[in-house]
Amino acid sequence: MRERSILFFCSILLCLAASPLRGGELRSDHPVLQARPLPLSALVGESLVYDISFLWFERLAEGRLALAAGERPGTYRAVLEARTLGVAAWLTGNRMQRYVSLMEVGPDGRLQSLSFESRIIKGKENERSNTTRLYTFDHDRHQVRFQRARNDRFYKDELLPMSGEAPPNDILTALYNFRTGHFGPLKPGSRHTVPTFSRTGKEEIRIEMLTDAERPEDPFFPRHGLLGRAVLDDEILDTRSGTVYVWFDDLGRPQRGIVENVIGLGNVRGKLRQ
Repeated sequence: MRERSILFFCSILLCLAASPLRGGELRSDHPVLQARPLPLSALVGESLVYDISFLWFERLAEGRLALAAGERPGTYRAVLEARTLGVAAWLTGNRMQRYVSLMEVGPDGRLQSLSFESRIIKGKENERSNTTRLYTFDHDRHQVRFQRARNDRFYKDELLPMSGEAPPNDILTALYNFRTGHFGPLKPGSRHTVPTFSRTGKEEIRIEMLTDAERPEDPFFPRHGLLGRAVLDDEILDTRSGTVYVWFDDLGRPQRGIVENVIGLGNVRGKLRQ
């Protein structure tokens, strides 16, 4: 079972779930959905919950996202946690995956990453183990410090160069830059390139908002609303294509998503809990 792919799906879903539309302002027969940026302050304190399923299993895992103000003025802390449920929790050893991004508002008004931590936690309350990957971004020196730890003991530490002119976005920083309108409007036919950082060399996330002619024939996605497609490093999701779809409803809410061709699982599906 590819537990990492199932849990990481939440973060990719939320990275694309960036529609900055205000609820209640659009009708289902609205011809074009236009993105309207929200101020970052409106997103602080927001909480979203997603159910994840695959094959014939429903609610295999649960994902939660939260944004809070950081300890230092002008900084923010985004946390995404995903955990397996029921029988899946028993099979995966009560597995939880946590992503934490510390961000600050940069000179251009966009959020930029200060640190990004990925942690996998397994086991019962009194006998848990964890593995950690930590990226620390030094924008002045144009470097990224990469560290790995097992049970909170670091055993790998290396400095890597930042490439490209724009500051790289970790997946949670990209989410909030989208939602505050810094990557442009979301409408059918729009294309977005998001600078990111990867140890494998991939330096961008490509996101496409699909026209009617481009939409896949899948009954999981309603025909109205906006449907986005992202192409990422296939190693991140353990897929054969690195392709993710996310559907926005007529109020601009990220409601449904699919990660295609997860190795060993097929298509993994997620839905916003009502």
